[in-house]
Amino acid sequence: MPEKSVRELNKWERLHYSLAARMFHSIIWVSIIFGLASLLIGLGLYAYALSGQYIGEGFNLSRTASHLASRSLEIEPYLEETRQIYESLNPQELAAVGSEEYYRHFAHMTEDGTYKRLMEMLQEFRESSDVNAFYVGFYDEANARLVMLADPDTEEPLRIGEYEAVDPKEAQKFNHWNGEGRLYHISNVGDNGWIATTGFPIKDGISGKTLGFFLADVTLKEIWNGIKSFLLQFTVVMTVIVNLVAYFFTRHMKKKVVKPINEIAEAATAYVKDKREGNPVTDHFSRNVLKIDTGDEIENLALTMEDMEQDLIEFERNLTQVTAEKERIGTELALATRIQADMLPNIYPAFPERTEFDIYATMDPAKEVGGDFYDFFLIDQNHLGLVMADVSGKGIPAALFMMVSKILVQNVALTGKSPAEVLEIVNNQICSNNREEMFVTVWFGILDLQSGLLTAANAGHEFPVLKKPDGDYELVKDKHGFVIGGMPGMKYKEYEILMEPDTKLFLYTDGLPEATNAREELFGTERMLAALSQLEEAEPCQVLAGVNAAVEHFVDQAPQFDDLTMLCLHYLGPQAAPREENKKEEPAMKELTLEATIPNIETVTDFVNAELEAADCPLKVQMQIDVAIDEVFSNIAQYAYGEAGGSATVGIAISEETRMMTLVFKDQGMPYNPLENKDPNIDLPAEDREIGGLGIFMVKKTMDEVLYDFKDGQNILTLKKTI
Repeated sequence: MPEKSVRELNKWERLHYSLAARMFHSIIWVSIIFGLASLLIGLGLYAYALSGQYIGEGFNLSRTASHLASRSLEIEPYLEETRQIYESLNPQELAAVGSEEYYRHFAHMTEDGTYKRLMEMLQEFRESSDVNAFYVGFYDEANARLVMLADPDTEEPLRIGEYEAVDPKEAQKFNHWNGEGRLYHISNVGDNGWIATTGFPIKDGISGKTLGFFLADVTLKEIWNGIKSFLLQFTVVMTVIVNLVAYFFTRHMKKKVVKPINEIAEAATAYVKDKREGNPVTDHFSRNVLKIDTGDEIENLALTMEDMEQDLIEFERNLTQVTAEKERIGTELALATRIQADMLPNIYPAFPERTEFDIYATMDPAKEVGGDFYDFFLIDQNHLGLVMADVSGKGIPAALFMMVSKILVQNVALTGKSPAEVLEIVNNQICSNNREEMFVTVWFGILDLQSGLLTAANAGHEFPVLKKPDGDYELVKDKHGFVIGGMPGMKYKEYEILMEPDTKLFLYTDGLPEATNAREELFGTERMLAALSQLEEAEPCQVLAGVNAAVEHFVDQAPQFDDLTMLCLHYLGPQAAPREENKKEEPAMKELTLEATIPNIETVTDFVNAELEAADCPLKVQMQIDVAIDEVFSNIAQYAYGEAGGSATVGIAISEETRMMTLVFKDQGMPYNPLENKDPNIDLPAEDREIGGLGIFMVKKTMDEVLYDFKDGQNILTLKKTI
C-alpha cells in the first residue's frame, strides 16, 4: 500500500495502485497458483501413467520371454544347477565373487548351445524394446542377493553365478509373488539412480517351484525426459492462457465495475466541491447524470447515493431550521435564567443598615433554570419574612410556577397575614387555576426582630435546622401541612420558636439531602448536620459555602440531580452592635512582592498553591484559583504600569475555622476597577462579542466574592473562595 493518500499520487502511481491494476495482478496470481496446482496434478498423473507404461512394457516383455523359453529352450536345468552350485559354495568361496577362481565353478555351464541361444534371445528382446537391461537370474532371499544366470549387457555384463546386493523387499516380493497384477519393484541403485525392475517367474514344469526370473530394468531417466517435455509444453500454454484470461477479464471488469465506481467517486467529489462553494446543484447522483445500469450492487449503490443526496438536502434544510430554533430557544433560556436569578434576592449584605440579623442564601439549579426558590423581605420595620420552597418538576415549567408562587407568597405576606393564613390563601389561589396539577412545598416564617419570636408554618417542606447559642445544629421536626397547589381549602398549623440572640436558622430544599454520588448514595441529613457542626462559628455566607463544599466533595464527578437551595439566618438580637465589631479576627496573611511580569505568574501560582495544598484544598477549587491568578496577575503585568514596569504584592490567608481563602492583589499602577466593566454577553456568537472582559467575568463566576478598593495609592483586588 502507498504511504501517500490517493489524492497525493501522480498519474503513474494512480495507475499502478488502481483497482483495475490490482484486479489484473490478482487474476495473474490466481491464474499462476491455479496453473501451478494444475501442473503438479498433471505432472503427477503424467509421471504415474508414464511409469506405468514402462513397467507394463518390461513386465510384458519378461512374461513373453518366459513363455517362449518354456517352449523352445530348456533353461530350468541351468537355473537349478546354478542354484545348487551357488548354495554349495562356502562363505569364503562366495566372498571371492568377481575372481576367475569363482567363475570356474560355473564355467562348464556356458559351453552348452542352449545357454548361447538363451543369451541371443535375451539380446534380441533387449534391442527390440525400450528397457535398459534384460536378463535371467534368481533371488537369494536370505542374503538379499540377485544371482545371475544370463546377462547380455554389452557394457557391464554379469557373468553366470555372479551376484549383486538388492533390496530385501525386492527379493521377498519376487520370490513370493502370487501371480496377481504386475511384478515390479522400484529401488535406488546408486549411480544409476532410480530403477524399476520388472520380471516374470520361471517355474519347474513338474513341481511348479519358482526357479528364477526373466527380469527387465527400466531407469526413471526415461520418465524424467518425458516429464521435461510435458513441463515445457504446459508452461508455454498456461502462460498464454493466463495472460489472455487476465487481459479480457480485467477489460470486462473495468467496464462493469471500475468505470461505474469511478463515476460514483467523481460525482461524490463534485458534490463536495459544490457544497463547499455553495453551488445549488442537487442532481450529482441522478440516473440521468450517472447512467449506471449494471443491474447489480453497483447500480444499487448509485441509486442509494441518489436517495442519500436528496435526504441530505432535506436534512440540511431541516437542520438549518432546527439550529435557528435552538439558538432562539438558547437565547431565551439564558434570558430566563437571568430573569429567575434577578427575581431572587442576590445582593449582599441584604440589609446593611440592620444590625439585628445577618442573612445569606444561594440557589444552584440542576438545569438552566430551576424550580427551587428562596425569599426574604421586611414585612415592616420589625418583622422579617422568610421563604424556602421547592416546585415539583424541573426546567421552564417549574421556573414559571416558581415565580408565580414567589410573587403570591410575598404579596399575601405583605398584607400582614400570619404564616398559616398566607399559605392557606396562596394554596387556594393556585388551586383555582392549576390545570397542570403542579404543586410546591413551602416553609414560611415571620421573625419578630425585636422579640426574636419566629412564627412559621410548613406546607410539606423539609424540616428546618436550628442552632441555639452554645448549642448544636438540630432538626426542628415541625408538623407538615399539605403541599401548596395539591388541594383547595387546606388548613395549616403554625408553631413558634423563640430565637435568642446568636441563634442561627438553616433552611434548604431536598436537593441537599438527596444529592447523589456515583455509587448511588445519598448525602442525607446526617452528613448535612455533620457539615454544619464544622461551621458553628461561621457567618451565614461561610456556612452555605462550607455545606456546598461538603456536597461537592461527596458527589465528586456525578452529575447534579436536583436544584440545591440553601438559606442561613443569624439572629443577633435587637441590641446587637454593628456587624463590623462582631467580626472575628482575620487569619494572618502571607505576602509575596515581586516584579509584575508575565514570567512571574508561575512564581505567584506556586506561592499560592503551596498554601492551598497545606490546607488540603480540593483540586477542582485549586484549578479555579490558578485560573483567577493567571487572569488577574497578567492584567497587572500588562496594563498597570505601561512600559515603565513596577511591582505587585500578592497575599493569601486561609481560615481554618471557616475554610475561607482570601487572596489579595496590590499594585501601585494607574487606578482601575475591573468590576465596573459590563459583563460580556456570552449568548452571542464569538465573532459578534465585544473584545475583552471575559477573563474578569470568569473570575467573578468562579470566586465566591470579588471586591475592589483604591487605598493609599494602591489598587486592591480581593478574591474570596471557600475551599
